[in-house]
Amino acid sequence: MTHDEIVGEVRRARQEILDSYGGDVHKMFRDVMKRQWESGHKVVSFPLKREKTAARVAEGQAEYKAGSGKN
Repeated sequence: MTHDEIVGEVRRARQEILDSYGGDVHKMFRDVMKRQWESGHKVVSFPLKREKTAARVAEGQAEYKAGSGKN
């Protein structure tokens, strides 16, 4: 395997950031979320499409029952 300098640099930076939080990923994410919230910038999140997924599952079950000869 060859050594990629850019990948090595990214990994070192990632480790330095994690080390600054004492190696605690949860602490790091809490801080990131807090800073994001306090920034005042609009945060976009996309809702899960559960209705669509549930409908697909129901369709799949109907097709399965129809194809099995058991209705």
